[in-house]
Amino acid sequence: MEPWIFRFKAEGTVDYSQLTFDPGQNELIVGASFSFSLQEAEWHCDEFTKGACFSRGKSEEECQNYIRVLLVNGNRLFTCGTNAFTPICTNRTLTNLTEIHDQISGMARCPYNPLHNSTALITSSGELYAATAMDFSGRDPAIYRSLGGLPPLRTAQYNSKWLNEPNFVSSYDIGNFTYFFFRENAVEHDCGRTVFSRAGRVCKNDIGGRFLLEDTWTTFMKARLNCSRPGEIPFNYNELQGTFYLPELELLYGIFTTNVNSIAASAVCAFNLSAISQAFNGPFKYQENSRSAWLPYPNPNPDFQCGTIDSGAYVNLTQRNLQDAQKFLLMHEVIQPVVPVPYFMEDNVRFTHVAVDVVQGKDTLFHIIYLATDYGTIKKVLSPLNQSTGSCLLEEIELFPPRKRQHIRSLLILHSRSELYVGVRDQVIKIPLKRCSYHKTCVGARDPYCGWDLLLKKCTTLEESIRMSQWEQSISKCPVRNVTVDGGFGAWSGWSTCSHNDGGSAGSCLCRTRACDNPAPQCGGQQCHGISVEVANCSRNGAWTPWTSWSPCSTTCGIGFQVRQRSCSNPTPRHGGRVCVGQNREERYCNEHLPCPPHVYWSAWSAWERCTVPCGGGIQSRRRTCENGNDCPGCGQEYQSCNTLPCPDLKKTTPWTPWTPVNISDNGGHYEQRFRYTCKARIPDPSLLEVGRQRIEMRYCSSDGSTGCSTDGELLRLGRISSHTVNGGWSSWSSWSQCSRDCSRGIRSRKRTCSNPEPRYGGQTCLGPAQEYQECNITPCPVDGSWSCWSSWSKCSVTCGGGHYMRTRTCSNPPPAYGGDICLGLHTEEALCNTQPCPESWSSWSEWSHCDSSGAQLRVRHCDVLFPTGNQCLGNSSETRPCSPDSNFIPEVSIARSSQEERRCGDFNLFHMIAVGLSSSILGCLVTLLVYSYCQRYQQQSHDATVIHPISAAPLNTSITNHINKLDKYDTVEAIKAFNKNNLILEERNKYFNPQLAGKTYTNAYFTDLNTYDDY
Repeated sequence: MEPWIFRFKAEGTVDYSQLTFDPGQNELIVGASFSFSLQEAEWHCDEFTKGACFSRGKSEEECQNYIRVLLVNGNRLFTCGTNAFTPICTNRTLTNLTEIHDQISGMARCPYNPLHNSTALITSSGELYAATAMDFSGRDPAIYRSLGGLPPLRTAQYNSKWLNEPNFVSSYDIGNFTYFFFRENAVEHDCGRTVFSRAGRVCKNDIGGRFLLEDTWTTFMKARLNCSRPGEIPFNYNELQGTFYLPELELLYGIFTTNVNSIAASAVCAFNLSAISQAFNGPFKYQENSRSAWLPYPNPNPDFQCGTIDSGAYVNLTQRNLQDAQKFLLMHEVIQPVVPVPYFMEDNVRFTHVAVDVVQGKDTLFHIIYLATDYGTIKKVLSPLNQSTGSCLLEEIELFPPRKRQHIRSLLILHSRSELYVGVRDQVIKIPLKRCSYHKTCVGARDPYCGWDLLLKKCTTLEESIRMSQWEQSISKCPVRNVTVDGGFGAWSGWSTCSHNDGGSAGSCLCRTRACDNPAPQCGGQQCHGISVEVANCSRNGAWTPWTSWSPCSTTCGIGFQVRQRSCSNPTPRHGGRVCVGQNREERYCNEHLPCPPHVYWSAWSAWERCTVPCGGGIQSRRRTCENGNDCPGCGQEYQSCNTLPCPDLKKTTPWTPWTPVNISDNGGHYEQRFRYTCKARIPDPSLLEVGRQRIEMRYCSSDGSTGCSTDGELLRLGRISSHTVNGGWSSWSSWSQCSRDCSRGIRSRKRTCSNPEPRYGGQTCLGPAQEYQECNITPCPVDGSWSCWSSWSKCSVTCGGGHYMRTRTCSNPPPAYGGDICLGLHTEEALCNTQPCPESWSSWSEWSHCDSSGAQLRVRHCDVLFPTGNQCLGNSSETRPCSPDSNFIPEVSIARSSQEERRCGDFNLFHMIAVGLSSSILGCLVTLLVYSYCQRYQQQSHDATVIHPISAAPLNTSITNHINKLDKYDTVEAIKAFNKNNLILEERNKYFNPQLAGKTYTNAYFTDLNTYDDY
């Protein structure tokens, strides 16, 4: 970017939309979201206010504090922020922004929504005039006066004739009036919704009405601002976007755009303050009722001026009649600009902000207009010097690279320092207005700030020049800028002979050309679009290429189609030659005789079955069936855990044992104790028994009997049986009980009794448990194997003529473990598929050819199917045969024989016939005898052998399997040995194998020697 652009930004601060200047400290004050600058003063929302904002449906970005009012008032700075849709205002010390004097509500002084347009000013007497929305929804706009010594006033509430959805732009304190500039929906326009630009004003000493228009402006009036391109039908720029007021010249610059739903266009118009005052002195535009038209109405006070205070409180402040003030608001006359034609106009762009600088040139004053565009640039425009000259676009300042531009949010010019400040989202940019040293050509730049100093021999400002007579400047015309020029074709040349090479052939044609030089592209302009060469008299007709092969069928079953293509490139047509005639694409049906199998799908799941246990974690299942077949992917049964809550504990406590003395103290008293045990069992498996701890209670028995101890204790105290006390002793342990489980950790117990001897006469009971427990059978339980779900059926091996498909399963759901049974059954299944006959694939045989030199004839046929499958096109595509006697073949060699020899070779009499018959009978008898002998021998062997056909491994007969060791069932050969040892005969195989599965036999095993397997 340009080296004279300076940038300022602060971490975490965005939305630099408010700029003002402190002339005393010579400092720029920036109002953004969260803070002030250049003196850093953060102003955040509290969490409670943010929470209330979120509860109203606003986003994190909206619920922040955006500075929207920033006004210097003496040595104070008046600031207002949106404060998360709860506006608040503060008064701060100008030299120390962190020092807050007071804090007041921001309602009617600052908008709730940071996107709403507003304007505010403070007069020299301390009154705050603000034009903003007064509620959360933004539906109550008002021009409001507060603070100061005068009573607060506002525009009438919810009255569209006062304000109709306005967007406030700016406000100015001029004389006795406060002026407001805004745009709003035109209430006087009857044909649809139209936005007009307005200038409104109120008297600064207005105190409102009494009884009528109480707390409401009595001097509020508004008039329309006109900025349009003149013509038979004027082109109006209706929407005011920004203003800049030059108080020394009483001149107001305004930027106007077209409506947002029309073509983008912008214009700059200037208005004299006298023209604005003249419109307010003219007639009003008044509507009697909602059904009547808007008509002009004479002004009751054509020379209205704000009154002055003569004596007393608020005397002679206004001369308007209150009824007139309530009815007459809109002026009939339109405020016209200084000249009918806007100062500057541009299409396809919308201006957003404006600033104007007045520059002293060598001969006159120049007005330099700075315009902010909606795409993030600043246009520097020279205002017209007089009505006969137009404006000039001097330059366009690029603030960012083309793809990183930002929307401009504020524009402030400091005339005393000749600096322009631009506020964007994340930074403030300073642009010096006087940049004479950067011009490549000083006078040719036509910059009003600069001129050529003949003495210093350099480009300087007027202030830097030594002598004005030696300072040259020429602003008589606009500067020549580098304007992009798109290229254009010039005229065609004459026809001339040219050659062409078309493949292997060459020839001559007529050609003509044209150049892109009318004009030539300049400054990045586009090149010419179109042909630069034309050729004639050498046309070539196009021809088709051969057809491509047929593509594969679009479906594997059911009717599909095949495609083949060709292109008109053999050769391609050129220079006006004929294009190819016909289609470049052909289609044909395929798989007409291959119907698709029915759709196979799962039915809906059944309801979950009842859980296996009421608590402690069980299993429940549900099922579904495969409709229209057996090859649905996935399982037909599903499991899930249920009743996972732990079972409650059942606790049972034994009764207390009798009190027994423990010892005797010195003073004649003694201690007694008793025991009891707690047993726990957890449902639903009571065999998992847990033994609770032993509980012991003791008591003291005094010698005087005051504690109320037992009789035994009393006898002991008297000393009558102390010498006969017998302590208890344990008996031997009983044998261990049977284990509660056969496997996977069970529990067994044994008992003993306190009877060896029993405690007597107050003797001690046996110490220790009377029952003990031990784990047993800790080996895991056997897990029987179970089949997994069948896999999906494989693809059919052929598409017609009878094929097969297959599916498999594995013994892994679960696999057998810890001696469990293996899965019984087949792990592979096959089924027939595509049994429909294949369509005829061979063409008819051709006619037999003529006999060749070897004495044979030939005929051929060809396959009509592009991609034969299955049994299609099986066999030879040609056949041969010897030539027939009546063929046209003439042998090369002919052997001559006598008639006698030919007759003798052909004789066959009755003797020959009898001999042949006898020989045939004898041979038949011998063959019959051999067959009979072989069958007798085979039948004898079948009585000594067992034939086993493992058709399907159905569950075996219980009486047989009981004689087979469990481990033998893991080996197929050992299992067959067990069958043979039990002398199964062939007729009993249906007891152990399913005869219905005989059609699915896969292997046959024959065993003829039992002794061989006994020694296996």
